[in-house]
Amino acid sequence: MRFRNINIRNIINEAVNNEGIIVDVREWEEFANGHIPMAVNLPLSDIENGKAGLPKNKVIIVYCEHGSSSMMAARILADRGYNVINAVGGIRNYRGALTKRR
Repeated sequence: MRFRNINIRNIINEAVNNEGIIVDVREWEEFANGHIPMAVNLPLSDIENGKAGLPKNKVIIVYCEHGSSSMMAARILADRGYNVINAVGGIRNYRGALTKRR
């Protein structure tokens, strides 16, 4: 199955326009230190182990730190029948405000 790529700077617009779910595939500690608003945390390791638990009727937009983990997550999710968009460039290239968890 295929997925499409977008620039990380367009992630929120894509989520709003597609009523999608933004998924941060980094580990919890990284997510807690700062993530894109509206994002949920689902580490790549959980995705690899089949613990995605995401609705298949929604667009899933994945991102990570630099872009390689989200690419892997996108491939796995697409192969499992999800409608996936990969945000290229990772959070390092995101220029908006971040949300932090304590």
